[in-house]
Amino acid sequence: MYPNPYSSNAYSQASQNVSPMKAIIMLFDGAIRLIGEAARANQEGDFERRFKSVEKASKIILGLQSQLDFENGGEISPVLHAFYDNLFMRMMQINSRNAEPVIEDVLASLSEMRKTWEQVASQVEGGEQVQKTTPSVAQNNQGTVKSGQSASLRV
Repeated sequence: MYPNPYSSNAYSQASQNVSPMKAIIMLFDGAIRLIGEAARANQEGDFERRFKSVEKASKIILGLQSQLDFENGGEISPVLHAFYDNLFMRMMQINSRNAEPVIEDVLASLSEMRKTWEQVASQVEGGEQVQKTTPSVAQNNQGTVKSGQSASLRV
């Protein structure tokens, strides 16, 4: 993965205005919205709009990935890094393959991770003992990631 100064700005700017957990949820909302827009563009045959929407969503994912804290994240930071890598690569496939099934897969992964972040945020807001963590993920044999543990993130 190549560093992109613009992608890390997405997380940094969002987290300055709202809580870090809310910023992450909002970023996932944005990525979901953009991939949904890419799906509509694909159905309409507007491949330029599809490309631009996927590009914007991928910048969000790269921004989230750039904020992983490998020093304090334990075993899960590399797993989240792999999740973001996998998600980014699938997003790139939207523009080079039969897009519809890839879009559905990306939307499912984004939605599942967003729900997990929402659960973590509610635990933090509820005063439960949760340190600055992200949802954990475990890859299945298809490279899709499922939620379940937690990992440190610079929040």
